[in-house]
Amino acid sequence: MPRLPRVMASTGIYHVMLRGVNRMDIFLDHDDKAKFLEILGNVNSEGEYTLYGYCIMDNHVHLLIKEERDPISRTMKRICISYSYYFNKKYERVGHLFQDRFRSERIESEDYLLACIRYIHNNPVKAVLVKEPSDYEWSSYNAYIDKCNNEDEITSTEFILNIFSENKAIAIKEFEKFSALDCEKVFMDLEEKEEDIEKVQIEKIEQILKRYRLTLEDLPELKDKKIRTKIIREIDANVKLSTRQMSNITGISKDTIARALRDS
Repeated sequence: MPRLPRVMASTGIYHVMLRGVNRMDIFLDHDDKAKFLEILGNVNSEGEYTLYGYCIMDNHVHLLIKEERDPISRTMKRICISYSYYFNKKYERVGHLFQDRFRSERIESEDYLLACIRYIHNNPVKAVLVKEPSDYEWSSYNAYIDKCNNEDEITSTEFILNIFSENKAIAIKEFEKFSALDCEKVFMDLEEKEEDIEKVQIEKIEQILKRYRLTLEDLPELKDKKIRTKIIREIDANVKLSTRQMSNITGISKDTIARALRDS
């Protein structure tokens, strides 16, 4: 089925999530997270977008972002390509890094905007990594409460803080109070149901590969085209997957998969 076009936000503001393929960690150390922030800054060198907030977890990223000079799709493509190139080169790997294309939801109201930034900043608290959002190094929360020592130069905080008050000191206090409130709104996240389905799919593929004494990591490097084609056809016959999904999980290009299935 062809992908549906994204519904564009009238405000130009989106909550965007990137996650690792196969639930893999896409940030393995401090330097990886720092590099991603560097890329966010580089891609935005000429005001291509406004970043209102972010949170970098080990296997996914949340961004609160507004389109400016570039459409959101182009901005995210540039960010993903740059980070994938860095990560694959550093860890000597090949294949897809991110799960599918980026996911996004429109932010159409002030209430939803504020609830979303609160949700993003509380991700590490929800994951029981820290007790307070200010304890987490890899989010924009401390930029909002002036505890970054001017190190966070990529986050634009003025727009959201001004919603609370034009007096910055008062705005920060109100922002902290608001961030501590519970939120009943449901935001895009790592959906457990979808993850469970994918886990079963991966387990089935691993069982197939085991008969060939291979792992998922071995598959993109497999030189024997006949064996690779045989495996692709066996996966297709036994696991309910689209060509795109199979490509994301196995690291084999969609063209190679389509060719193997077409010639069967």
